[in-house]
Amino acid sequence: MKMTIGIYGISSQSGRAFLADYLNKGYHVIGYTRPTVHGNEVLDSIHKLNGLYLERPENSNHELSKFIELGESCVTANLDFMVSNSDIIIIPLPSTAHIAAVEEMNDVGLWKRRVPVILAPSRSFASPYIWQILGERYPIVCFSTCPYSCKAPKPEVSLIKRRKRTYVASLEGNINKKQVDMLRELFPQAALTTTPALTSLNNIGAVFHCATYLLNKEEIDRRREAGETFSFYMDGIANRPEVGAALEEIDQTRLHIADKLGIRTFGLKENPREDIWRKLTNGLRALEEENVDDIAILRKIRKEFTEFLDKCVLSAPHWLDITYGVVRDEEENLSQAIGRTPTYQKNSVPQLRYITEDIPTGLVPFEAMAKMFDVDCTMCTKMIDMYDELTGGNIREEGRNLKEFSKEYVVNYLQGKLNN
Repeated sequence: MKMTIGIYGISSQSGRAFLADYLNKGYHVIGYTRPTVHGNEVLDSIHKLNGLYLERPENSNHELSKFIELGESCVTANLDFMVSNSDIIIIPLPSTAHIAAVEEMNDVGLWKRRVPVILAPSRSFASPYIWQILGERYPIVCFSTCPYSCKAPKPEVSLIKRRKRTYVASLEGNINKKQVDMLRELFPQAALTTTPALTSLNNIGAVFHCATYLLNKEEIDRRREAGETFSFYMDGIANRPEVGAALEEIDQTRLHIADKLGIRTFGLKENPREDIWRKLTNGLRALEEENVDDIAILRKIRKEFTEFLDKCVLSAPHWLDITYGVVRDEEENLSQAIGRTPTYQKNSVPQLRYITEDIPTGLVPFEAMAKMFDVDCTMCTKMIDMYDELTGGNIREEGRNLKEFSKEYVVNYLQGKLNN
């Protein structure tokens, strides 16, 4: 299908990854960046080379690093040009930047075009706030995560360390069949759903990041000042079971919200469904072993499996199982499961966005939904209060607090009743 992909924010790591990946796949792309000092540096570097470098480490797909020419695609600081000529627009920015980006695009007529806007990632309860700008039921696609693990070491370079093999994308608002077909072509690994709760409540970053950062902040700061390494997941969670226990409380809050909405869960204390989980994952692993040498079949198996699971909200340990292959052990706690996760055993650097982004777009809507549905949210409240005490602000007022929306609207949105 011939289409033009617009990318708002190619000066970001994720934006550069989208640009390099889709240029490499032969699509026509318009990459936009704001004309800041950094944005202009990126534009000048890509224009000078008439392309950019895609770097790939050794990988199972045997993809090599290469230079990719722009060809008929372009990068620009002209927002009107990008909005007017794109069939789909990706916003690969932190969720706290979505509103400002959409407002800028709205000022140059995005609301008239009705082309899908992809939030990569969206975090929790994003679309209703976007609809306040673009109009109710404007077509929005919410990604549960960025599809890439990536870096941008130089203005003209995108380093894609790995592509995430599966992720959830919720189709929200009025999205037509042609647009759905376009999304399936562009994002074949995405499990598409029309239930927004499945991205809003599967916001695992809000579970892992906020409390871990806040409860370890003193040690994080001390080691930073001393020039020492603080491994976020190992030092912050695996070696501190009391922190893991706090994360488990937050985890149960979102699972109980899902249960109140009638959405199936795995790992809810009152109904963990571990027997069903064992049968599902044992079957998946058997199929993977049988087809280990056929990448195409493996991708199909994983996608179909993910499309089933993505009708559910998973606990953090179950998410670790399906995402990183950390086989579920019903006898261990979350800290122990984190400790067995190879990806987390590598040094992971604490990032400030773990609280500046994941609290206003994660814990704040979790707390608001929990109070609406009479679900215990003690740990969410404690972490939000701790953040306010640290910053001297009021993040509930700044974040996605759902105050503008009735309970009926919230339920209808989360259950997908506001689509089409």
